[in-house]
Amino acid sequence: MISQYFKKSKPNITLHIGMNKTGTTALQAYFQQASDKLAKHGILYPKTGRIGAAHYSLSASLGFCNPGVPSEWICSPEALLKSLENEITSDTQQIIISSEDFLLNKPFDRLNKFFKGYPLKVVIYLRRHDHWWLSAYAQAVKMKHLPPWNKGAYGFINFQRKKNPRYGDYRHLIDRWAEVVGKENIIVRPYEFEQNQPDLASDFITAIGQQNLLYKLPNMAQRDNVSLPIRSLQLMDIFQRLNASKELRYALLKHAKKVPFDDVSRHIQDMIKPEFRIRLIEEQLASYHYIAQTYLGREDGRLFYEPLPALDPEWKSVPWPSHEEIAQHVVDVMEQLNG
Repeated sequence: MISQYFKKSKPNITLHIGMNKTGTTALQAYFQQASDKLAKHGILYPKTGRIGAAHYSLSASLGFCNPGVPSEWICSPEALLKSLENEITSDTQQIIISSEDFLLNKPFDRLNKFFKGYPLKVVIYLRRHDHWWLSAYAQAVKMKHLPPWNKGAYGFINFQRKKNPRYGDYRHLIDRWAEVVGKENIIVRPYEFEQNQPDLASDFITAIGQQNLLYKLPNMAQRDNVSLPIRSLQLMDIFQRLNASKELRYALLKHAKKVPFDDVSRHIQDMIKPEFRIRLIEEQLASYHYIAQTYLGREDGRLFYEPLPALDPEWKSVPWPSHEEIAQHVVDVMEQLNG
């Protein structure tokens, strides 16, 4: 009886594809924690294809993955579809699936077959490029051992821009998905404090047309500013380039995160000069204007509201730690490990 019902009317699918560094992990954690309450109101955040709080197994099984993806993430799409349909009830009106790996430039054939017959919408959050690049650098410093780019944020940004000119090309990414699901089924949201009130989860719920549920759902936990100071990032960048044992390297990275904030640490935005931040933004202004007009219906073409970085003639780069400072940190950590 239930299977006959679904043949007549399938729930809407909302595919949240990121972008990375736009609170995606926080949103996924919220959907997971609030899944029972969401289900009571007809919104399913399925367990099918989930790795932790995100649907990485589902995206990987549909071909949206990198070569190094764990083999256990790859499942039969047919088995996943059956599992998903088993989670759907007669009360399910909308399904949210979230994985930033859907950003990868992969073919859509398996995805189209998997979601055939389901009304499909795509949600993507976009972050202004100066913030996005620096956040991506900070993440890379935490994750990548022996990185191929030169030391520092400039090295990372220039390497990525040269290696893959499409990296961070918002217009290309959105238009590509629009060709598959239709422009009218693309929901673009700027990732910006001023535009995500009262919180990111509320913004998402409103964007997918469920604003009437806001007072029925839990509030999103407020996150403290978790950005590391520049000195911590500099030390981590250096430690990731060491041919050290995994135990020592992990201990050094953990130690770097705890370096006290002081006047030379400053905020991550100070890692690159204001002129360069402005250039990163101005290179994208035509794309921002197009996206704002085409997908948000903003006649003024304004995607982000935050003012441009102020030019500061007094701005100076934060000096990198001296050899003596680095050596002292290494000694401190080795003494801790040796007890």
